[in-house]
Amino acid sequence: MSLNGFKFLVLFIALFLVLFFLQILRKFTHKKGFERAQIWLLLLFSFYFVAASDIRFLISIIVTAAISYSCGILIKKYSDNGSIFLIGGGVALICILGYFKYTNFFIESIDSVFNLDFATRDIILPLGISFYTFSALAYLIDVYRGDYEPEKNVINFFMYICFFSKVTAGPIVRGKEFFPQVHDYKGISKSGFEEGIQIFCFGLFKKMVIADHLGVFVDDVFHAPVAFNTGTVIWAALSYSLQIYFDFSGYSDMAIGLSKICGFDFSANFNLPYIATDVSDFWKRWHISLSSWLKDYLYIPLGGSRKGETRTYLNLLIVMFVSGLWHGAGWTFILWGVLYGVWNCIHQALNKHSLIVPKAIAVPCTFVIVSLLWVIFRATSFGNAAAMFKGMFTAHTGISQPYTWTFFAVAVLVIAEIMAWRKAKKAGITEVNGYYPVMNLSKFWNLIIFFTFIGLTIILGYYGNTAFIYGKF
Repeated sequence: MSLNGFKFLVLFIALFLVLFFLQILRKFTHKKGFERAQIWLLLLFSFYFVAASDIRFLISIIVTAAISYSCGILIKKYSDNGSIFLIGGGVALICILGYFKYTNFFIESIDSVFNLDFATRDIILPLGISFYTFSALAYLIDVYRGDYEPEKNVINFFMYICFFSKVTAGPIVRGKEFFPQVHDYKGISKSGFEEGIQIFCFGLFKKMVIADHLGVFVDDVFHAPVAFNTGTVIWAALSYSLQIYFDFSGYSDMAIGLSKICGFDFSANFNLPYIATDVSDFWKRWHISLSSWLKDYLYIPLGGSRKGETRTYLNLLIVMFVSGLWHGAGWTFILWGVLYGVWNCIHQALNKHSLIVPKAIAVPCTFVIVSLLWVIFRATSFGNAAAMFKGMFTAHTGISQPYTWTFFAVAVLVIAEIMAWRKAKKAGITEVNGYYPVMNLSKFWNLIIFFTFIGLTIILGYYGNTAFIYGKF
């Protein structure tokens, strides 16, 4: 199942009605226990959501949850030897991730380097395994550090790992954000529903109306860049930068919106990344839950910038290499990550010389570099990436296609950013920290605007291949 699928929407409406009924019973009977019934129901729905794609996906996530739950308890119980259970649990989780995601990649790489012919294996890639594995690893590290007590309630812990809204493609929620909410769970609410449904629909619009339409054009050009003229290939590279943003931020918005409807509040995962002034700023704004995870659990433990200039550069390269490998089992992803690491090192070196670039220059330059790196990320091979770059940087004729949806996507992005800054200015703050166009739905005209927006989403939506890009990671 997918968050933007018709089957899911029907089942979620049914789930919400049952949650609403339980909330009504809680209100009128004043009895305890209905909140826990809602948690149980949400967990069962989450299990079904995962199993609906493949029952083996459910087995995989349950094994991951069981390992991390048990090791968390053991870390606390045998605190003097807690590192044994941290390392053991961490290695087990990484081995599970490595087997499913990287086995065939390593086989193919060995075959290519040594001219061998080992057969690849028929291995499934469990739904969301990269995301829930990192959530589990964060939990074990936090418990070992003593940031919070291990979760003893099995239902609460399995909700943390398996919650349906975030399991496919995040965000990577930390235990310190999730467990206080599940412990103090009050059920669904009117305000949570109003905010959540708007955020969900906003994300759905990003995904189905913008990202999926852009994907049609992007796929055509990346499949055969030699068939298109220079301008069209450049336009396709720009279009992919927009597609991946609207696709992934759209999913994050949908996940956060559904969570709010169900009574959970998660932090925004994007913060206008294409107004970033440098690479560091970009990663603070893009896929925030992953970039902050890599900072807190990899970069800082490696020494961060505290152990000299050379070590800082090495740490940056290691972190971005891991980021590339996390995104996908392929050399293009690794190269993409390493190049970001190199760019990070260059930025760090320039900062030491206090080189200040005007924002009017820094923002477009950063966007251009990000877009060029997205070409490598999207390419199916080094040869495909080389063909795209050749098509972009050599003048040649071919099919000309000034794709209209790209203009529309740029317009939506600019309008959203202007609205975000206006909202921040009204609130008296100088920096935008995530933005959702949430209205007061008790007002008649706001309701008209909201339902018109839903209608436009249905009418303009793309109904072909609507898989989420980050769903395969």
